[in-house]
Amino acid sequence: MDDQKLFVDSMKAILETLDEELEIVGTAANGQEALAQADLLRPELVLMDVRMPVLDGVEATRRILLRHPTTRIIMLTTFEDDQYVQTAIAHGARGYLLKSISSTELITALRAVAGGMVAIDPHVIAGMVKTPAGLRPSPPPWVDTLSRREKQILGLILQGYHNREIAETIHAAEQTVRNYASRIYDKIGASDRTEAARIARESGVF
Repeated sequence: MDDQKLFVDSMKAILETLDEELEIVGTAANGQEALAQADLLRPELVLMDVRMPVLDGVEATRRILLRHPTTRIIMLTTFEDDQYVQTAIAHGARGYLLKSISSTELITALRAVAGGMVAIDPHVIAGMVKTPAGLRPSPPPWVDTLSRREKQILGLILQGYHNREIAETIHAAEQTVRNYASRIYDKIGASDRTEAARIARESGVF
């Protein structure tokens, strides 16, 4: 998913040439298109640029993984900024690679992530080591009390989804979503959806 068509086309050609087992099911020019493609195609693996128009790659990653938690996303970008790395990884990205990576290294990273591992460019790791890691505030205690599904639903509430829309997104009954929402409110100390969204936003996790 990248806003530079020439780069996307060349990357597609490289991947199809070097690894016959890879099936390229779709491409997107911005984060909003990436989100729509993920909903439509349900890819196992996504290569995502960081800075894109309409919706940036980091936010697109967060939204895709809220809807499709099993999708594995690798950030592929020119930016080594530690803040981007930490945010992308916090949202669930399984890799962070620079566009200067060789085609062989890229294929190796794709296979690693497809196999359940993580892949982070050595230059990015070096930058993270140089930057003090204690700059991010600790998440509130209630975060650890939420199940994976509850976190997914709370994230959708934060995006403004109503129960019916959440039910359609996670393929569950609307009453099931109501039950989840009630448990979430109890765990985070919220009285309604508006307060739940505010608490989630202020946590810095969603």
